[in-house]
Amino acid sequence: VPTPSAPDHILVKVMASTISSGDCVARIKGDPNTRPSPAVPGFHIVGQVHAIGAEVDSTTFRHGARVAALLPEGGGNAKYISIPKKNVILLPENANEEDIICLVANYMVAYQCLKLSKKDGAPLTHANVLITGGSGPAGQALVELALREGAKVYATAHKMHEEHLTKLGAKWFSVNPKKWLPDLEGKMDVVIDSLCVDGYESSYRALTPDGILVCNTSNHSALQLQHQNDHGVNAWWSSVKAKYVWNRAIFYDLNESYEENPK
Repeated sequence: VPTPSAPDHILVKVMASTISSGDCVARIKGDPNTRPSPAVPGFHIVGQVHAIGAEVDSTTFRHGARVAALLPEGGGNAKYISIPKKNVILLPENANEEDIICLVANYMVAYQCLKLSKKDGAPLTHANVLITGGSGPAGQALVELALREGAKVYATAHKMHEEHLTKLGAKWFSVNPKKWLPDLEGKMDVVIDSLCVDGYESSYRALTPDGILVCNTSNHSALQLQHQNDHGVNAWWSSVKAKYVWNRAIFYDLNESYEENPK
């Protein structure tokens, strides 16, 4: 069994972790003869405190305490992992590992994206909300939470997901912006774009004059693999537009959000 790798680290025994689209992207793109980065999959974990470094308070992080963590560098599929204490979230003793890992990996993203899209914290009742990539885990969480707030939800996905998204309560559209933009242009109060199919251009055009676009970069998509050769200048320009050029766009990343405010 390893030990904490630094005085301010906690060694966590992993009880549940994820295999996400981000792990898949890391293994599909690039040279097949090159070791993927991260070498060990898993960007989210739930586990138990196994050992602590000298600078960690043993009364707060006692042996066996239930914890969760985000892992920007991966590694969650290991049996044990050493994590800085500032990145570790204490959990209730009765927390279910499967439920918590879904909350950390998907519902936290959905909740924060929807929170960013609200004007003065007002609920999304009767708002038109478009979610690109609605069939993914975070996309389905977005659909569910937006519907619970009373929004009228539109979701883009592959045709095979139409029936499921319709049962959830969303109106399905093809993932191709050329198919949905003629119907939705200028009509959406909120767009949450997790795909960046065309540099967020179609999503921004879908907004009403005072609508909000949330560019969610927390989830890699299969579509991104098709455009990985464009990810240099095009990806940079997409980020610049969302962060600095468009006044109705918000750039969101789960790990950055957690670094800024772990609570």
